[in-house]
Amino acid sequence: MAKVIPPQLGLESFSCPHCNAIAHQNWFRVFAANFSREGKPNVFLYQDAANFEFSKNDNEEERRRLEDFRDRLEKNMVTYTIQTYGSSSKMEMCNLWLSLCYSCGGFGVWILDRLVYPTHDMEIVVHEDLPPALKEDFEEAASIINLSPRGAAALLRLCIQKLMPMLGEKGKDINEDIGNLVRKGLDQRVQKALDAVRVIGNHAVHPGVLDLKDDKATALAMFDLLNAIIAATISANKKIESMYEKIPPHLKTAIEKRDATKGTEPKT
Repeated sequence: MAKVIPPQLGLESFSCPHCNAIAHQNWFRVFAANFSREGKPNVFLYQDAANFEFSKNDNEEERRRLEDFRDRLEKNMVTYTIQTYGSSSKMEMCNLWLSLCYSCGGFGVWILDRLVYPTHDMEIVVHEDLPPALKEDFEEAASIINLSPRGAAALLRLCIQKLMPMLGEKGKDINEDIGNLVRKGLDQRVQKALDAVRVIGNHAVHPGVLDLKDDKATALAMFDLLNAIIAATISANKKIESMYEKIPPHLKTAIEKRDATKGTEPKT
């Protein structure tokens, strides 16, 4: 088992609760600035930034700043924007700090000497290729596993449902989607992992079928299964595409021409 250094207030390095790497941590004080009369808190997610048309912004510096913000938000939903506030803030928060992982850029939020975000069991590993659309549910599942293993299992099933459209399926009926993937040649091991998360997550909230109320071990295993599914689908596709992009354009054209004529040869 890999070495784990539990997060601790003020420690220079520890096992990051976001990426699990033992990484250097930068520490930050927190200052407060009040909203204007018209302003109010607002949740801003990666999906919101992904829809921005940055190319239409003529200010190159501002465009780059917004693109960097979008990229940070894709990796971590708690991040920062670059703003100039001057000396408008005179309040420094007491007993509230931030830590920033050098490895993944993920922030930790601390109150007193306790890490309050993200909060999850250090046994849970977050796969580096976990899509942003799944990360919020994954982290929520990880944060409640000690209180509600069956709630965590249900959230992991939701992750599977959200994964289906990324694999070319509709995402409405997971059972049907997995069947379609099998007909397209899905590896049997991946199919079993998908069905395990689907069935256990679905029945975890139905009394009398599967009782996961105090079964943390099964819920923890489901996190491993989801990571295995991501590795076999998203990560594998990324590696294949990365290698394919190394092929010179003229050779890609030849391959496309070959495939376009495949199956049209005259029968003999």
